[in-house]
Amino acid sequence: MHKIPTISYNDLENTNKEVLEFLTLSLENNGFFVINNHPIDLKLISSAFKIAEEMFDLPFETKQKYHVPGTNGARGYTPYGIETALNEKVADQKEFWHQGSTTNSELMSNIYVDEIDNFKDLDTLYKEFEMMGVEILKAFANFKLPYNTDISDSAQNGNSILRLIHYPPTDGANEHRARAHNDVNLITLLIGGNEAGLEAQDKKGNWVECNCDENEIICNIGDMLELISNDKLNSTPHRVVSKGNESRSRYSIPFFLHPRPEVFLDSERTLTADQFLTKRLQDIKLN
Repeated sequence: MHKIPTISYNDLENTNKEVLEFLTLSLENNGFFVINNHPIDLKLISSAFKIAEEMFDLPFETKQKYHVPGTNGARGYTPYGIETALNEKVADQKEFWHQGSTTNSELMSNIYVDEIDNFKDLDTLYKEFEMMGVEILKAFANFKLPYNTDISDSAQNGNSILRLIHYPPTDGANEHRARAHNDVNLITLLIGGNEAGLEAQDKKGNWVECNCDENEIICNIGDMLELISNDKLNSTPHRVVSKGNESRSRYSIPFFLHPRPEVFLDSERTLTADQFLTKRLQDIKLN
């Protein structure tokens, strides 16, 4: 298998002709690339993984206290076996937690787990990811998007999500821990999982391994950015499969950068980010 390419965060911040050529080639092939020398505090990342392991190890009855029905999984805990990839019938083999903005009062408030120390470290990690994501969007703006929109501004105080994911051990009967899907948002920034398994599909239909070191972050395009760019930037199918590690838990922490809910995704100004997201959440059974 080929591997996805790598670029430094400093190069993304100082976009030049060579960087744009790199991004163009990467995004045309499979829409995924690795960022090294990023600004996220590694101690915060380590704390987030520790929080994830401790939280998902709590008794189900305790975790269920933090599940909020009727909110499309916007905040708090979502149990195993609910989220189902678009056009799939078998639910993903995962449980997860959602943490959101603390600065946009129009959005749902965050929930905090009383049983876990340092849980508010997630809020700090969220802010660092949001700042990083906004900077990366400035690089994509150099692609001269087809209508006048400041995509980096649209994500300031947006409806972004920091997600902690636990893929429990399985019996190996179903290799797909998360079936093939496209992300709904602008871009996703992913702290590498502690186990292999993430794969992206290139334009030839091949599945490409998406691994990175602990001090690196994977970035990929989501459906909202594909819409805003009028298909100049392509969202990519990806999945999580077992790699001989089905007997072990797998933890992963993606940050989904979203625009503010009222931002329009089309030049005709008929489709808002909130409308697009609401429809997708219904389709994947997060309601």
